[in-house]
Amino acid sequence: MRLLALDLGPAMRGGQRQTALVLAGLASRGHAVRLLARRGAPLAAAARSAGLDTAEVPAGSEASPALLLAVAREARTFRPEIVYAGDARGHGAAVFSRAAGDAPLVVHRRVIFPPGRGLLSRLKYGAAALYLAVSGAVREALERAGVPAEKVVVVPDGLPDEAFLENTAPVPPPIRLVHAGAFDGRKGQNVVVDALARLVVGGIDATALFLGDGPRREAAEARAAARGVAERCLFAGHVEDVATRLAASHVLVLPSDSEGGPLALVEAMAAGCLAVGHDVGGASEMVRGGTAGVLVATLDARAWEQAVLALHHDPDRRARLIAAGRVAARERTIARTVAGVEAGLKKARGGSGT
Repeated sequence: MRLLALDLGPAMRGGQRQTALVLAGLASRGHAVRLLARRGAPLAAAARSAGLDTAEVPAGSEASPALLLAVAREARTFRPEIVYAGDARGHGAAVFSRAAGDAPLVVHRRVIFPPGRGLLSRLKYGAAALYLAVSGAVREALERAGVPAEKVVVVPDGLPDEAFLENTAPVPPPIRLVHAGAFDGRKGQNVVVDALARLVVGGIDATALFLGDGPRREAAEARAAARGVAERCLFAGHVEDVATRLAASHVLVLPSDSEGGPLALVEAMAAGCLAVGHDVGGASEMVRGGTAGVLVATLDARAWEQAVLALHHDPDRRARLIAAGRVAARERTIARTVAGVEAGLKKARGGSGT
């Protein structure tokens, strides 16, 4: 099928990485794929390096006239049989530019907060033929917002082969915490800093590695200094060797205040690192309800300190969780995600041809 994909994210976050992997997988299955990415965004370069047909469109809001004209022009040239939106901006631009025309629009939904109630939002969310929700929690949020159940299917995000590291060596002391996520004020880096400080005050030798970047990074670094643990924190920014760094850590801690389907937990499990996440949104699905990882019910740093201490003092439980985490992660491969997306696209087209 001829697939026009839009992902207009300005940074290379988890959703954009999934878009690149999914589209490359669809192209390898013989589909004609063209990606519209934000001009100058990392996704455009990553997609081209993967061999994807990629066009760059102007930056701007999902209703920016320059953006909508560019998207409409690309759609007229490409003549898609189906349109796929990998992020919220792409979803809006596809609708407001009328890029789909008579072709169905399929939207990949990774966030759990509900759609808006305004007229434009209702128009935007009513236009999609199908939503691909990354978790049951995201599906339920869409249905609560009024999206018909038959227009939502669950297609979890997945990991590439290189994310799965087997037979990793035991990690030596001190306790090595790791956090992976954007510094956007929602991923809980301050909670990690505070929990680390509490561990150190309690006599525990521990460090914290932060993977990712964003506008709130300096504030997190300042907090680490104020809490007296700056020398125990490494802010590594964007890195390519995420799996290796996870494998060299004891515990991934992810105290996000909202998550649709936090793939960072699965990445940790695939690398043999214990996964500890906030029990919100789709986090429980990632760790099988707490049997393949640990769920914390609050964002209070004391609770996160206690979760780490409980694991530290119970090596048998750590071993069980690591083993169960590896098994659970193996169910979330990018190959399965691509197959699920392809099935969703065919469903939206009524099961006709490829």
